[in-house]
This record gives sequence, structure tokens and C-alpha cells, in this order.
Amino acid sequence: MNRIDALRASITAAALSLSVGAWAQSPAYQVVDASFACQQTTCSAEMWLPTQTPAGQKPPVIVMAHGFGGLKHWGLPAFAERFVQAGFAVVRFDYRGFGQSGGQPRRVVDGKEHVKDWLSAIDAISQRPEVDGQRLGIWGTSYSGGQVLVAGAERPQVVKAVSSQVPFVSGLSSGLKYPIKYQPMATWYALRDLMRSDDEEPVYVPVIAKDGEFAALICAECEEGYKKLVPMADQQDPATNRVAARVFMSLPFWFPGNRAKDIVAPTLIVAAENDGLIPVGKVREVAQTVKNGEYVELKGADHFSPYSGPVFEDVVARQTVFFKKNLMP
Repeated sequence: MNRIDALRASITAAALSLSVGAWAQSPAYQVVDASFACQQTTCSAEMWLPTQTPAGQKPPVIVMAHGFGGLKHWGLPAFAERFVQAGFAVVRFDYRGFGQSGGQPRRVVDGKEHVKDWLSAIDAISQRPEVDGQRLGIWGTSYSGGQVLVAGAERPQVVKAVSSQVPFVSGLSSGLKYPIKYQPMATWYALRDLMRSDDEEPVYVPVIAKDGEFAALICAECEEGYKKLVPMADQQDPATNRVAARVFMSLPFWFPGNRAKDIVAPTLIVAAENDGLIPVGKVREVAQTVKNGEYVELKGADHFSPYSGPVFEDVVARQTVFFKKNLMP
């Protein structure tokens, strides 16, 4: 661990200590540090433990992480609270290079690298003494909705349930939705970024921008939907709304949906009919390849609908029932 990572780890520990002190007052759960080692650094994670469990039993656990450029406290606590109220332990983590996690360079979105973080999380959390590691589920959304399909296939003996929400399944199909007029600019930024060494700051591009402007994510619902997930304090931080431009070169060539057919565990895929980022037709195709799968298509919903309002209530209820069915005794 280098000096920067060591300092970041120290800050993380202090922040988690303060967080635990604040959140531990909840009557439904207590929070403990669940950070884990991954690829010569540490991923920041927290575990929410239900305060009431059947006598002599450890709770099953659900591991969660966010999508494209997201952090563990952006919109995920609402899902975590419902799961922990239902009797599950919940772990949320940030990828290397994001949030309070270590790792350089910062804010590099790379699906294959994120999967390594998922596998490290699954391996570490399944061994935690507070939970029943034989009853472990994983939950992903958007970009991480594709990552959990790969992670579930890679850890068939450990992962017992996979929940994939509005999942990124095909780099090609999603890439084809990116505006043609911005593709030369995206390629130029990506090439410049790829020429940087790991010791240099990446060439960054905005995650979202005002309608009609260049950004990594461009769709009708992107600006409003993404901002709803980001707390105001983070919105005011200029370093938050950016990712390394090299993602334009890796994203179109990654196809996590191809691994769906290899998943052994029960799998719930939730898609949005009017998804502006991910072609719903491709998600339907992937869902048909899952051996033990359930598919739900949210009529009239867009990519960000599942995070709030009535659609959230519908989705989180379905996911809770799914996890209870497959992880509860």
C-alpha cells in the first residue's frame, strides 16, 4: 500500500467510525466496518446487521454495489433498509478508485476490474463471522447489474441468489445508443487518457451534462435521473461528476450478459421498458438464457425509475420476496 492509499485508509477508518456512531442508533440494524482487501489495496465497505434474528441463527447476507461511476451511499441505502428490515444483513461497497476505497488512478470505470472487486467482496463477506456465508446473495444495478451476472457465474458455490436491476448486458448494443456526433470526441478523449500512466491523473470526462452536451452518459432521462441519486454535498464537488475517459474504449467491448447462461443460482432480472441507456430487447434476450431465472419488465419505466417513487416500491418489494424465497430457511 502506497502513502496515498495509507492516508486514504486512515481517513476511511475515521469516517466509518463516525458513521457507525451515527447509524448504530437505528432500532432495526447496527453498522460495522466490512472493508476488504482487493488487488493490493482496500475496498471500503459497511455491513448493516439486523438487530433481531431468530435465536441461534446468523442472518443471510446481500452484497451490493452501484453502477456507472456511482458510490455506495447514492440511492442504495433505501434498498438496504428494506432488506435489513426483512432480516438480511446487507453489505455495500465502493470499487477500487472510488469513494473511500484505495487504489490509483481514481474514478476509472472498468467492468472487468469491477468484477474483481465483486469476487473479493464475495470471498471476504462469505467468511465474516456475523453472517451465514452459505446464504449469500448479490445485488447490482445498471453497470453493476451486468457485473453481478459475471460474479454469480464465477462463484457458483457461494452465490445463492442474483438480483440484476436494469442491467448493462452488451457493450455493443449500449454503445450503439451513444450519439454519433459525440463519438469522434469520445474516441479522442479516450486515446489521450490511455496514454497516461497510472502515476498520472486521468483525462476526465463528465458523467452527465446538460441536455445536448458531451458526457459519458447521454439519454433523455440521464441528467435528471442521475442527479436524483447524488446527494447535494456530492453534487457540489466537481470531482464527483467525472470518470476517466478510457471507459469509451473498454465499455463497447464488454458483454457481461454472455455469462448469464452460466449462473447456477436463482436470478431475478428487472428491466425498464423505456430504458434510454440499455436496449430492453437485449436484456430480454439475456434473461431467456438464464437457467433458473425470473424476468420482470417495468412498463413505462426508464433507466432511473427503479430508484424512487412507486416504481421503487414495486421493485424493492419484488427483490425482497426473491431474496426471502432463496436465502431464508
